[in-house]
Amino acid sequence: MGFKFSFLCDLLSNLENTRVVKASTAAKNSDLDIKVVTRWFAQHEKRIHHKDTDQRALLSCMFPEKLPERVYWLQHTSLARVIGRCLLLGLSRREQLERWRVSGVVDLGECVENVMRQAENDVCDGQEVTVEEIDAVLIRLASRCKFSGPRVRRQHTAVDVEGCLGPLYRRMSSRDAKWLTRMILKSFAPVLLPVNYILRKFHFLLPSLLLFQDSFDSALHTLASEKISRFPPHPEPGLAQDLAAIALYCLNPKMGVKIGRPDYYKARSIKHCCRMVDRRRMSIERKYDGEYCQIHVDLSKHPNIQIFSKSGKDSTMDRSGIHEALRDALRIGSPKCKFSKRCILEGELLVWSDKHGRIMDFHKLRKFISRSGTFIGTENDSLPQPYEHLMVIFFDILVLDDDVCLKKAHRQRRLLLKDVVQPIHGRADISEQQILDFSRPDSPSRLERIFAKGIAQRWEGFVLKGCEEPYFSIFPSNTDGTFGRWIKLKKDYIPGLGDTLDLALVGAKYEPRDATALNRIPKLLWTHFFIGCLLNKDAVSQQRATPRFRVVDVIDRHCMSLRNMQILNQFGEFIACDPAYNPDFKFEYERANLPTMGVMFKTPLVVEMLGSGFEKPSGARYFALRFPRILKVHWDRTFEDATSFQELQQMAEKARSVTAEDDSSQEHWCKRLKLANGACQYIDRGSQSMLSESTSTGLDDEDSFETTNTNAMLPNPLCTRDSSRIDQMDTAVTENQESPISIHMDDTAGTPLSSSESGSHSRPLTENPNQSSYQKARARKDNARPDKLAASVHSSGKEGNGAIKRHDTKVTAAPRPLITNVDGHSTNKNGYPTSTSASSTTREQQLDLRSPILTLPQYSCSSSSSHKYHAKPTKATHSPNDLFQEMTSHHNSNPHTIPQNQSLGLVLLPQSSSLGQEILNIIKSLSQSLRTVPKFPPTGKIFFLDSKVLTLGNGPEDTRFCLRATWENISKVYFYACVSWSTTSMEQSLRRRSLAIVDEIPCTNPGDDIAPGSTPILDQMEKVNVSVGFEKDELNCLGKFVSIEPLVHVNGQTYIP
Repeated sequence: MGFKFSFLCDLLSNLENTRVVKASTAAKNSDLDIKVVTRWFAQHEKRIHHKDTDQRALLSCMFPEKLPERVYWLQHTSLARVIGRCLLLGLSRREQLERWRVSGVVDLGECVENVMRQAENDVCDGQEVTVEEIDAVLIRLASRCKFSGPRVRRQHTAVDVEGCLGPLYRRMSSRDAKWLTRMILKSFAPVLLPVNYILRKFHFLLPSLLLFQDSFDSALHTLASEKISRFPPHPEPGLAQDLAAIALYCLNPKMGVKIGRPDYYKARSIKHCCRMVDRRRMSIERKYDGEYCQIHVDLSKHPNIQIFSKSGKDSTMDRSGIHEALRDALRIGSPKCKFSKRCILEGELLVWSDKHGRIMDFHKLRKFISRSGTFIGTENDSLPQPYEHLMVIFFDILVLDDDVCLKKAHRQRRLLLKDVVQPIHGRADISEQQILDFSRPDSPSRLERIFAKGIAQRWEGFVLKGCEEPYFSIFPSNTDGTFGRWIKLKKDYIPGLGDTLDLALVGAKYEPRDATALNRIPKLLWTHFFIGCLLNKDAVSQQRATPRFRVVDVIDRHCMSLRNMQILNQFGEFIACDPAYNPDFKFEYERANLPTMGVMFKTPLVVEMLGSGFEKPSGARYFALRFPRILKVHWDRTFEDATSFQELQQMAEKARSVTAEDDSSQEHWCKRLKLANGACQYIDRGSQSMLSESTSTGLDDEDSFETTNTNAMLPNPLCTRDSSRIDQMDTAVTENQESPISIHMDDTAGTPLSSSESGSHSRPLTENPNQSSYQKARARKDNARPDKLAASVHSSGKEGNGAIKRHDTKVTAAPRPLITNVDGHSTNKNGYPTSTSASSTTREQQLDLRSPILTLPQYSCSSSSSHKYHAKPTKATHSPNDLFQEMTSHHNSNPHTIPQNQSLGLVLLPQSSSLGQEILNIIKSLSQSLRTVPKFPPTGKIFFLDSKVLTLGNGPEDTRFCLRATWENISKVYFYACVSWSTTSMEQSLRRRSLAIVDEIPCTNPGDDIAPGSTPILDQMEKVNVSVGFEKDELNCLGKFVSIEPLVHVNGQTYIP
């Protein structure tokens, strides 16, 4: 009879029903899925192991996603059409079946269930559908598709799709038809099966056997072997370990079946990597940016080469261009060949250019590797050049004749690999490798230098493998979770080191196949979002031309968190419109394979995106972010501030190029890697946390950041202006002395760092490559406003190569404003100043030209400072509590450059301090102070700076610290992070909950750190938000002037002494 399909549907339906129960509080401490699976196996175990049950068919129906060799050529649209004909549906029921297209309703499987429930099939006993029947039908369907594997294609016969599926749908209930539909689509979502537990319930060895060779046929064949077939399927734990050790020696890889790959961890910092490695001796191998391949050579067959892709699909014919290089490198047919029967190796396929003498970009592979005989995404690529060809980089050997190398240590496998492979320049080679003993005290710094060199050379990353460990530990006897696992070290895995851009989302669309995986989001309207870049950014900013966007990419649920997906759906609803009826924007599509935009956003959303470098997408002539992920949504920016198409291409070219200057930037990357050492704990894929609970290693003395002329941070206070603009300003002041004059700050004012200096010594944890475009866009908009008078402020006093003269800028008398201030200031109930309109009264504002370093509360993380101050900061403290006590006075030196009711503070860090630990300490103290200190400022910011900022210029009293340009330059070199807080009412919090900045690091709940016996001060109806940011431009608010002589405020007010 076989195994009834309805039995499997019982399990799937019960798992689907537990999704609602899981939400209850009582179910949080128990795994309901495990209980459901346990009960199901207890009920059907005899049937599962019965001789009439085809276990391979049952496993294939349970895990359809594990069958990459099967491609049915049936997606939602075509499958719905076939089902409608199979069930002979009328017009009205066909319309109900098509409701899967409507966003936020149900998937195709549920539509099939709803339609068939109206007229349930009457299934007689003995006529039920079995998993064996379904598996046989699906194999026949897959055999007709050219994208299926060769083994499946060999079974090809004339297939009538409706004739195959019709008898199945007409012999099952509506519930079972729902699961059959989802099985054909290869996704049981929203149900997620506990895979490993189910496999162990089949047989305790099955999960390990599938890791050894990922094939149900091979694993079941091994279980049926003479020795292992005598093992009980569910022995006691102690006996299971002994039996597993025996089974390990019985394993022999089968040629033509892909061997599985070991699991790996992602290193989130150098320190995190060292903690996972512990004191092991590791092989550090370069990670190449190509396509993985597993090469099986069986000399008893013809052809004797078989190549498997990463998914396990047989891709031998698609990679025919590398066969000759494989034969030459392995010396097949030559007396020097090192094996006589068989060999299995691992490698990476790349494109080599004889003309350029290097490995080419990843997108070049499209021209040389087809997909089941079809070249995809090459319509806009150049033709293959005679000097370009495929190359293979070998990095491991798994089988050599009768020697199963999987059990050998990696050190031994590398020696065998070097003996078997003959390198051929530009055709075949062995991966670059370095050995590092992590029991040595200098191993972290050595790893740091190796990684920094790889980043400077634009390598993809590194893979760390234990020198004395086997390929993978199938049956580990130790409890160390990292044993036998590789560690991947890539730049974009480390927070703050990836490529980040501000990009505009210009539209969206709904894709039903992704909707079921997003069922937790209420009112899901769209699943895909379109990234657009302005083609005429300057014309839009200066001439108000119609914006023209080029749609460069589409992102889905894999590119963002569920929270971000919900935010985009919630707020996008209010700005969405039909693309056909909006004349405000124009769109261009260069890629023919991009889907059609469902809705357009009248106000494009600007998001910050992180990528793993840049690549040329399939079917495109331009470069875009590779593996883009949304970090946060910028509510304070418009599409004019986002990266334009031209800027995107320039950034991609810069990121991909390797020059002599990049070679010298190794030290720069070493310094940035040190800053990331706070993220030492393992972080899940969706986490952006960078705080550490342990202290990170300090910086070495030889890695000091003080390698530039520190006085270059301070612009010359003697700034001159164009005479014509001075006349215009004087005329404007004479005509109306009460109207404020906006003076555009020229980036060339003073003596800011050169691009080479700022690039070589930048120390932030994150860099925004489009900050300059953002500032320029703002400047263009200010200049375009007719009601504002713009004047450029230029610098003088330069010496030689950008050096500046030291000037004594100490002011003996407070300056008197030439323009009277028309804004009065009052205080609120907490005693903080608030801005009020006071047009009826004017007063002269006496300005105290004092450095903010002297006036802002400071906390020095070093008990004794080695810096020689010219003037000691008046508000210096040596504990976080003292810092917050000083900040309650709400005193700052520049009230016109920050929002009202905001308090500022500084934290000065020596190079030996741990940034992550100090941030954590500040947040904990801040959380307690917010709840216990009376009249604590409701909003504020604390800036973390290198303590060497005190040595700049003439010391802390230097009045050039009052200049905006000074702090812009300081932020490029000495800025680390900013901790900010704000208090909002619960009503505002609920209303703005979806506006939270996602990549701001979630910090300690302010209510968690209240000291015992302390009384909370803040109103319980208020919510406190504490976050950590790394944007350098936040520091600019400390600078209040654009020049000192003459004294010009950033708001346009001009002062005379």
